[in-house]
Amino acid sequence: MKRTLQNLKGLLFALTLTIAVSCGSEQNGDSSKSHLPVARGEANAVLAVMDTTQWNGPLGEALRDIFSDYVPGLPQDEPYFKLRNINPLKMNNILKTAKSMIFVSTIDNNGAQSRAMQNYFTTSSLEKIQKDTSLYRLTQKNQFARGQEIVHLFGQTERQLIAHLKRDKDLLRNYFLNIENQRINKAIFKVREKQIEKTLRETHGFDIQVPYGYDLAKNQRDFIWIRLLDPEYEKNIFVHYRPFNSREPFDDVMAFREEVTSSYMRDIQKPEIYMTLQNENRNIREVNFKGRYAKETRGLWKLSDISGGGPFVSYVFVDESQKRLYYLEGYVYAPSKDKREFMQEMEVIVNTFRSGEDLLNAK
Repeated sequence: MKRTLQNLKGLLFALTLTIAVSCGSEQNGDSSKSHLPVARGEANAVLAVMDTTQWNGPLGEALRDIFSDYVPGLPQDEPYFKLRNINPLKMNNILKTAKSMIFVSTIDNNGAQSRAMQNYFTTSSLEKIQKDTSLYRLTQKNQFARGQEIVHLFGQTERQLIAHLKRDKDLLRNYFLNIENQRINKAIFKVREKQIEKTLRETHGFDIQVPYGYDLAKNQRDFIWIRLLDPEYEKNIFVHYRPFNSREPFDDVMAFREEVTSSYMRDIQKPEIYMTLQNENRNIREVNFKGRYAKETRGLWKLSDISGGGPFVSYVFVDESQKRLYYLEGYVYAPSKDKREFMQEMEVIVNTFRSGEDLLNAK
């Protein structure tokens, strides 16, 4: 039932976007935009073009609650997005090439900055906004630069727009999260370790895309570990599977993880050292993973001798066609570095996982 409700909300969100687009003066870009410059900017950065008075008030606070909230399961506070306010009167050609932007305005604000924001709409669009309180967002691609994503957020009044933002907080955030994940996917899978992927398919009956540079560190009967080693950090994915004959792992996911890591993630030269859990900053929730019910966990790992640690994200789920229980995890070791972007990459790789009927249907 939860998955059905989530899917319905996503469908309603998409439909609302389609309706909202019809009131805009310009819509998604096409090949005619090839003359535009390439969108630029750092990962997870969003420019909020809006009246600075509104930015410093309740409307700006509602936006920060969506985009600047902290990502769960990281060792230090890191926001989902680096959100920066731009005065619309100070927009220039450089700022207009940002990869991700939101344009925010309300008709009840008559200041000079707000009037500048309303210039992005045609007269007919403003009339539609006045008549229909359900319209509050419009998406555009490649408006000022290629590879750019823009969301317009608007309303008759500030109070009305804030109510929309609070209601659709997760959906609005996920819109930009999906965009960032698509950008990461495109970057890291330009070249892949096809031989490792083939080994996993033929030996274990599942598939996962492996970016260039990763090695197959362990390849056991029911466990695989791939990793990328760099002098300054490590990126890791491991998969364990077993016949599905009990739902106990879903009842206590962390006890199941401890069983897996204590068995398979031990130091070869010093077997008394193994991967375990830190007790703080843990988030467990029910999710839909690749069309299957799953328990997702975001938390912190450590070595038993406390010589290393970092964040992880994991999924426990069942492939009924294979009658298998899977434990799938991505984790990083990056001392003295921010972990947000590393963990995004782990999530992107983990979400390429396919098994059973999904794998057969993809052939």
